[in-house]
Amino acid sequence: MIDAARPDYTKHPASPSRRTWGYRPLGATPPPTVSVLTPFYNTADIFLETVCSVLEQSFQEWEWIIVDDGSDDVNSSRLLAQAASMDERIRVVRQANQGPGAARNRAFREARGPYLCLLDSDDILEPTYLEKSVWFLESQPNFAFCNSWIVYFGEKQFLGKSGFERSREFIDANSSPPISVIRRDAFVSAEGFDEGIRFGHEDWDFWLRMAAAGHWGYTLPEYLEWYRVTNDGRYAQILAAGEAHKGFVQYIKKKYGHLAKRFPRPQLKVLQPFETPSTNLPFRNLLKKPEGRQRILFLVPWMVIGGADRVNLDWIRGLSERGYQISVCATLRANHEWLPEFTALTSDVFVLPNFLHASDIPRFLAYLIQSRQFDTVLISHSTLGYQLLPYLRSACPMTAFVDLCHVEELHWLNGGHPRFAVGYQDTLDLNIVTTRHLRDWMIARGASPERIEVCYSGVTKVEPDETVAAKRAIRAGLGISDDTPLISFGGRLCAQKRPEVLLEVLEELANQKIPFHCAIVGDGDLRNTLDKRIRRSSLKSRVTMLGAVPHPQWLKILSASDILLMPSMYEGISVALYEAMAAGVVPVMSQIGGQAELVTPDCGVLVPLGEGEIARYAAVLRQLIENPGQCQAMSTSSRQRIEQKFTLDQTIEKLIAILDRAHNLARTAPRQPLPTGLALELATSAIEYSRLTTPRQMPTALARGLAFIRSYKHGRTTLNARPVRVAGQWVLGQLRKWHN
Repeated sequence: MIDAARPDYTKHPASPSRRTWGYRPLGATPPPTVSVLTPFYNTADIFLETVCSVLEQSFQEWEWIIVDDGSDDVNSSRLLAQAASMDERIRVVRQANQGPGAARNRAFREARGPYLCLLDSDDILEPTYLEKSVWFLESQPNFAFCNSWIVYFGEKQFLGKSGFERSREFIDANSSPPISVIRRDAFVSAEGFDEGIRFGHEDWDFWLRMAAAGHWGYTLPEYLEWYRVTNDGRYAQILAAGEAHKGFVQYIKKKYGHLAKRFPRPQLKVLQPFETPSTNLPFRNLLKKPEGRQRILFLVPWMVIGGADRVNLDWIRGLSERGYQISVCATLRANHEWLPEFTALTSDVFVLPNFLHASDIPRFLAYLIQSRQFDTVLISHSTLGYQLLPYLRSACPMTAFVDLCHVEELHWLNGGHPRFAVGYQDTLDLNIVTTRHLRDWMIARGASPERIEVCYSGVTKVEPDETVAAKRAIRAGLGISDDTPLISFGGRLCAQKRPEVLLEVLEELANQKIPFHCAIVGDGDLRNTLDKRIRRSSLKSRVTMLGAVPHPQWLKILSASDILLMPSMYEGISVALYEAMAAGVVPVMSQIGGQAELVTPDCGVLVPLGEGEIARYAAVLRQLIENPGQCQAMSTSSRQRIEQKFTLDQTIEKLIAILDRAHNLARTAPRQPLPTGLALELATSAIEYSRLTTPRQMPTALARGLAFIRSYKHGRTTLNARPVRVAGQWVLGQLRKWHN
């Protein structure tokens, strides 16, 4: 999936550089759930990229009807024959040239599926597009169709988030290409496409025909569609049409102007108290499993910048390189800024709240486990994952279930996820922890030691010559000399990492006239507070706030550093600590969690929490800065310790041995699944817990009202005061209702 922050438009879903599963159906071809409808007219070889993206769909219960709309290019017959030969589910139908609307209607008459996917012959789909779309429509019956955010590529390149949420604005302008998944009965009630429109606006008319029939759609918040822009394509034709285009706009406004007052506005379902999850699986989508390969589902809360997420990425990469097929499900609604990092490693990634109503998450997970025939489900810091364990084990008794915990969090739920690991141990085949300290913590709270395995996170080796090159470039960017002691900090700027203590230590060093510069890497809710404090202090010229940076850039900054300083309140073993030692950077850290299992006295210094720690940190840093020989000796020892025992390769081999043991236990000493009814009741309670602890999403109309008020306040809306006052009163009333 494209990285919106750093888009690379060459890595589309059909690109050889993209890593895919190679999805294929298991056994006999099932009846189609989705009929893909494609008009074809003289499309060049780029059509084969479209073919590739359909064949590689994670949802394999499809048929594809391609209507050759009177192509007269000699290459077209070859391309269509080649496509039809690739899969028996691909059918080519030919007709005299009648335009794309008529071609889509013809394809519809040939279609058998209850869902229809409109796909032009030069556009491309992400591998999970069909699966997420049909599940959204199953989960949200108020909507008749859906699409997604769009990647525009080809002659013009940009990203588009505009979609069906614009609703009545479609009367003034088309905001969505035809790529979409539609309910068959909605297509019928709208009477399909107007075959008389051949100008290039037939899709615009189609959306408004849908609205006139009382139907509307939803745009999934992921970049799953790739719309090709060419010099002779739809956009170019419309722009070149001039007066004809203007005339069509007037025609549309006249034809559908009545919708302005009664445009359909379907709403997402609202989760009801103790809403019982459905156990019905609308489709099976059984996928062929390559012989000898294992499949693992990682169940995570989110995909954001953080240590636990970095471990997940490293482990997924390591397992994938050894032939495992990995899927990832995120259970929380969040800004999943690392989603592209995960999809670069596996195409099978699902942010569940993006396309599912909360009560459908249990059955989707059961469906996914059965569809992929997972050998293992690994729960990594997902609260909902733990709470759904009894239901999932009951629904999928042949799968091994393990969890992964890094650190106890006594300030949150009396221990956080390791507490869940203890409580749910009887439903897990094995617990995996990343420190002996955490294993002991769980045993002290009643966990069985026989079912807990320690697997250190590990880290990729950093080559010394890379360190030298990075040091020169990074230091030049910071405006410091090669011999200025560089202290780095890397992590989320939040209470756990105690960045305010970091600044106190640095201020103490500055007061002692010790030379240094500090690079702070990371973002979080304390960022603005730190910025203000630095600007007002003596640290202004000594500290550089770099914000969140890509992981390769962080490693370069770290490699250019002499010392890593992180006075965290709690950790398991910090990922930044592993990375620092691998790069030969001397760690000065809090003496917490399992960090003493990694940091020996010859490698770095651990400082106990408590009274006087600012002075202790400052004394340690002064000693290292004033004695570069000691610092260099620790640097060498740090790198050697990582290479001897804590490399990522060693970790992955250990992890594979643990997973093998979990499978053996699942076979020889299985955990007993709960009765179906009790398991479902616990799943109901899990969804209710999620409802009560998740911030309520503001209704769309209320959010728009607030945006209108803000727009007026900042001078972007020019209306007289009375409508704004009325709008404000309405918003206030709605806020009260929503809050109550």
